[in-house]
Amino acid sequence: MINLPTDLLRTFTTVMDLGGITRAAEVLGRSQPAISLQLKRLEELIDIPLFVRAGKRVKLTEDGEALGVYARQILALNDEAVSRLRSPRVGGVVRVGLPSDFAVSILPTILGGFTRAHDGITLEVTCGISRDLVRGMEKQDYDVVIALCGESPFVSLAKTWTDRLVWVSNGDASLLAEEPLPLIVYPQGCLYRQRTVEALNRAGRNWRVAYSSPSQSGIEAAVKAGLGVTVLSEKTVPSSLVPIAVENGFPGLADVEVGLFYRQPDLSEAGLRLVNYITGSMDSLHSDTTDSRLDHSRV
Repeated sequence: MINLPTDLLRTFTTVMDLGGITRAAEVLGRSQPAISLQLKRLEELIDIPLFVRAGKRVKLTEDGEALGVYARQILALNDEAVSRLRSPRVGGVVRVGLPSDFAVSILPTILGGFTRAHDGITLEVTCGISRDLVRGMEKQDYDVVIALCGESPFVSLAKTWTDRLVWVSNGDASLLAEEPLPLIVYPQGCLYRQRTVEALNRAGRNWRVAYSSPSQSGIEAAVKAGLGVTVLSEKTVPSSLVPIAVENGFPGLADVEVGLFYRQPDLSEAGLRLVNYITGSMDSLHSDTTDSRLDHSRV
């Protein structure tokens, strides 16, 4: 039986995510020839080509895509086992970034459960819109971030979950027929706002921004006051607001990917414990979602 070394699988998934050997070498702190040699060793082990060249980038073969799925699962189990079998008493500070809607709905329960289970670990939590959180992650302002994923590849992306978006109002039916439709939105750069505008433009529905706020509480207050409608993740709709039924004719919204990001390659043991805890909790929360998938190598 052939054994696949985890160091080769880590290199493989990094090249796969970044689309090129040059960027992977920068992230992993190794030379390009060393990365190429590791990929060659992996291909020789399984006796199949994993990549084809596409200009300066590399593209996965069909077999490479299949291996990618297994590689993520193997690495996730490896790292979870190492983390759990090491000394249970871990301390330190972990800087966490969260989008506003998740910070006031889903994640307080998750983070609260983590701090109760790890009293030696202190969490420093910052809320903001996903675009800013990801930028902060890339500048190493945070250790762990939950954020909505855009279309660009992210070095620090560990795992994603699919979330469904819904239209939300205060229950006032007359508001839904207003022209142009008044919108309550997060600032420019927010993926919810992007999905909202794209859906309305596709449907040919006139709209206007009635209120913009970077905070979930501001969004919720404006919708409750009847200033307009908004779009939220189905899992984060507060009890004070009402999802708009599909029969009202509002256009369908594209799903979003919620990503777990972490500092690489030197995440602390405390941070890794948090990453594993969030992963398990979010997996449970999204257990009815079949397309949740691993997207990096260390969680």
